[in-house]
Amino acid sequence: MITKAPESAENIDLSQLEFVRLKIPRLIPRELIESVKGRTFSPEKFYEYQELQVDNPYNFLYAVVDLSKKIHGYLWAESNLLDGTLFINTFSIDKQFWGKGKGIEKAVQFLRILKEKVNAPKIFWMTTNEKFFAKHGFKRSKISLMEYTEEK
Repeated sequence: MITKAPESAENIDLSQLEFVRLKIPRLIPRELIESVKGRTFSPEKFYEYQELQVDNPYNFLYAVVDLSKKIHGYLWAESNLLDGTLFINTFSIDKQFWGKGKGIEKAVQFLRILKEKVNAPKIFWMTTNEKFFAKHGFKRSKISLMEYTEEK
Protein backbone atom coordinates (compact mmCIF):
# COMPACT_ATOMS: atom_id res chain seq x y z
CA MET A 1 0.00 0.00 0.00
CA ILE A 2 1.28 3.47 -0.92
CA THR A 3 0.83 6.29 1.58
CA LYS A 4 1.48 10.01 1.64
CA ALA A 5 4.76 11.17 3.11
CA PRO A 6 4.57 12.49 6.66
CA GLU A 7 4.59 16.26 7.23
CA SER A 8 8.20 16.18 8.49
CA ALA A 9 10.25 14.11 6.08
CA GLU A 10 12.85 11.97 7.76
CA ASN A 11 16.36 11.54 6.40
CA ILE A 12 16.07 9.03 3.61
CA ASP A 13 18.87 8.02 1.30
CA LEU A 14 18.02 8.79 -2.32
CA SER A 15 19.08 5.28 -3.31
CA GLN A 16 16.15 3.95 -1.26
CA LEU A 17 13.62 5.72 -3.48
CA GLU A 18 11.94 4.03 -6.41
CA PHE A 19 9.36 4.94 -9.05
CA VAL A 20 6.07 3.03 -8.83
CA ARG A 21 3.20 3.37 -11.32
CA LEU A 22 0.33 5.04 -9.51
CA LYS A 23 -3.37 4.25 -10.07
CA ILE A 24 -4.74 6.49 -7.30
CA PRO A 25 -3.66 10.08 -8.14
CA ARG A 26 -5.08 11.60 -4.94
CA LEU A 27 -2.36 9.83 -2.96
CA ILE A 28 0.06 12.46 -4.28
CA PRO A 29 0.31 15.18 -1.63
CA ARG A 30 -1.10 18.53 -2.78
CA GLU A 31 2.14 20.23 -1.72
CA LEU A 32 4.09 18.26 -4.33
CA ILE A 33 1.73 19.41 -7.08
CA GLU A 34 1.74 23.00 -5.81
CA SER A 35 5.56 23.11 -5.73
CA VAL A 36 5.86 22.62 -9.51
CA LYS A 37 7.27 25.87 -10.88
CA GLY A 38 5.28 27.26 -13.82
CA ARG A 39 2.32 24.95 -13.14
CA THR A 40 -0.84 26.10 -14.95
CA PHE A 41 -3.33 23.80 -13.21
CA SER A 42 -4.69 23.37 -9.71
CA PRO A 43 -4.09 20.21 -7.69
CA GLU A 44 -7.82 19.46 -7.98
CA LYS A 45 -7.72 19.69 -11.81
CA PHE A 46 -4.64 17.47 -11.79
CA TYR A 47 -6.40 14.83 -9.69
CA GLU A 48 -9.53 14.97 -11.87
CA TYR A 49 -7.52 14.64 -15.08
CA GLN A 50 -5.41 11.78 -13.77
CA GLU A 51 -8.48 9.90 -12.52
CA LEU A 52 -9.82 9.98 -16.10
CA GLN A 53 -6.47 8.70 -17.41
CA VAL A 54 -5.95 5.77 -15.02
CA ASP A 55 -6.49 3.15 -17.73
CA ASN A 56 -4.83 5.13 -20.53
CA PRO A 57 -1.73 3.14 -21.57
CA TYR A 58 -0.13 6.32 -22.92
CA ASN A 59 -0.37 8.23 -19.64
CA PHE A 60 2.37 7.51 -17.12
CA LEU A 61 1.91 8.65 -13.53
CA TYR A 62 4.59 7.44 -11.16
CA ALA A 63 5.02 8.04 -7.46
CA VAL A 64 8.51 8.31 -5.97
CA VAL A 65 8.33 6.12 -2.87
CA ASP A 66 10.64 5.03 -0.08
CA LEU A 67 11.02 1.52 1.32
CA SER A 68 7.90 1.93 3.46
CA LYS A 69 5.95 3.04 0.33
CA LYS A 70 5.58 6.66 1.47
CA ILE A 71 5.31 9.14 -1.42
CA HIS A 72 8.11 11.71 -1.68
CA GLY A 73 7.52 12.83 -5.27
CA TYR A 74 5.87 12.10 -8.57
CA LEU A 75 6.58 12.09 -12.28
CA TRP A 76 3.92 12.50 -14.96
CA ALA A 77 4.67 11.69 -18.59
CA GLU A 78 2.64 11.02 -21.70
CA SER A 79 3.50 9.18 -24.89
CA ASN A 80 2.64 10.65 -28.29
CA LEU A 81 0.39 8.17 -30.10
CA LEU A 82 1.81 8.99 -33.51
CA ASP A 83 5.55 8.72 -32.99
CA GLY A 84 5.99 7.28 -29.48
CA THR A 85 7.86 10.32 -28.18
CA LEU A 86 7.75 10.59 -24.41
CA PHE A 87 6.84 14.01 -23.01
CA ILE A 88 7.52 14.79 -19.36
CA ASN A 89 4.78 17.05 -18.04
CA THR A 90 5.81 17.40 -14.41
CA PHE A 91 8.27 16.09 -11.89
CA SER A 92 8.18 17.03 -8.23
CA ILE A 93 10.12 15.71 -5.28
CA ASP A 94 10.35 16.64 -1.60
CA LYS A 95 12.71 19.56 -0.94
CA GLN A 96 15.05 17.32 1.05
CA PHE A 97 16.11 15.77 -2.30
CA TRP A 98 16.70 19.05 -4.17
CA GLY A 99 20.35 19.51 -3.21
CA LYS A 100 22.82 19.47 -6.10
CA GLY A 101 20.28 17.96 -8.51
CA LYS A 102 20.15 14.55 -6.82
CA GLY A 103 16.38 14.29 -7.35
CA ILE A 104 16.64 15.03 -11.07
CA GLU A 105 19.47 12.50 -11.40
CA LYS A 106 17.17 9.87 -9.91
CA ALA A 107 14.43 10.90 -12.37
CA VAL A 108 16.83 10.69 -15.33
CA GLN A 109 17.90 7.18 -14.29
CA PHE A 110 14.24 6.18 -14.22
CA LEU A 111 13.48 7.86 -17.56
CA ARG A 112 16.20 5.81 -19.25
CA ILE A 113 14.37 2.68 -18.10
CA LEU A 114 10.92 4.02 -19.06
CA LYS A 115 12.20 5.15 -22.49
CA GLU A 116 13.43 1.64 -23.21
CA LYS A 117 10.30 0.01 -21.79
CA VAL A 118 7.93 2.03 -24.01
CA ASN A 119 10.37 2.12 -26.94
CA ALA A 120 10.31 5.92 -27.10
CA PRO A 121 12.64 7.43 -29.71
CA LYS A 122 12.98 10.71 -27.76
CA ILE A 123 12.14 12.31 -24.44
CA PHE A 124 11.03 15.94 -24.25
CA TRP A 125 10.89 17.89 -21.02
CA MET A 126 9.46 21.39 -20.95
CA THR A 127 11.11 23.54 -18.31
CA THR A 128 11.48 27.08 -17.05
CA ASN A 129 15.00 26.28 -15.84
CA GLU A 130 17.06 25.45 -18.93
CA LYS A 131 20.49 25.90 -17.29
CA PHE A 132 19.65 23.44 -14.51
CA PHE A 133 18.55 20.75 -16.95
CA ALA A 134 21.56 21.33 -19.22
CA LYS A 135 23.78 20.43 -16.25
CA HIS A 136 22.02 17.05 -16.15
CA GLY A 137 22.44 15.95 -19.76
CA PHE A 138 19.54 17.71 -21.45
CA LYS A 139 20.08 19.91 -24.49
CA ARG A 140 17.99 22.44 -26.34
CA SER A 141 15.79 20.65 -28.85
CA LYS A 142 15.61 21.52 -32.52
CA ILE A 143 11.87 21.73 -31.94
CA SER A 144 10.77 25.05 -30.47
CA LEU A 145 7.97 25.52 -28.04
CA MET A 146 5.94 28.49 -29.22
CA GLU A 147 3.17 30.19 -27.32
CA TYR A 148 0.37 32.16 -28.96
CA THR A 149 -1.14 35.05 -27.10
CA GLU A 150 -3.77 37.08 -28.87
CA GLU A 151 -3.07 40.77 -28.55
CA LYS A 152 -6.09 42.94 -27.92
